[in-house]
Amino acid sequence: MTEWIIVLLVILIVIGLVVYKYRKQIQTAWIMYQTFRKFKQQVKPRQKQVPKKDTSNDTQLVRCPKCNKWTPQDEAVKLKTNFYCSLSCLEESITFNK
Repeated sequence: MTEWIIVLLVILIVIGLVVYKYRKQIQTAWIMYQTFRKFKQQVKPRQKQVPKKDTSNDTQLVRCPKCNKWTPQDEAVKLKTNFYCSLSCLEESITFNK
């Protein structure tokens, strides 16, 4: 039992000496940790305030003639009177018609 106490005391003394020798580096690391933590807390609320796209009921949906997918008119690609959901559908329909 006394051997374990001696081993524990030696380990604690070694840890104490290491902490004493590197106290400035430990203090600098702690200050950096606190700084980054505060920065993360300040940036986090700003990310939540990013305005989301307005998905109100005023948005008109149009159907893609190629894939029959409904998309908002603001996001659709227009060719003459037709609205396509994406450029790939538009390209496929043009090459298909040739």
